[in-house]
Amino acid sequence: LGPDGSTLKAIELLTGCYMLVQGSTVSVMGPYKGLQAVRKIVVDCMNNIHPIYNIKTLMIKRELAKDPAMKEQDWSRFLPKFKKKNLKVKDKPRAKKKDYT
Repeated sequence: LGPDGSTLKAIELLTGCYMLVQGSTVSVMGPYKGLQAVRKIVVDCMNNIHPIYNIKTLMIKRELAKDPAMKEQDWSRFLPKFKKKNLKVKDKPRAKKKDYT
C-alpha cells in the first residue's frame, strides 16, 4: 500500500494497530477503536475509495482530541466533506446508416 508502504505505515501509526496485507487478505491486531478505524478504511478501499481520505480524517480527529476545549464540541465542522464526482461520458457521434440499393 503506497510507495514503500507509506500508506500502510500511516494507518498503523494513526490507529495504533499492526496491519498485514497479503493479496486480498488483511489481518489487523490492536485496540478495538483502532480495529474499527482500519476496518472502515479497508472496506472503503474495497469499494474504490482511496485510503488517503480516511487518513486525513483520522489525523484531524487526533489533533482535535488533544485539545481539552474541543472534547465536548461537535467535530463535524472540522472534518472534510469529500464530494463524489460523477463524470459524464460524452457520446460519440454515430455514423449514419447507408440505405441499401
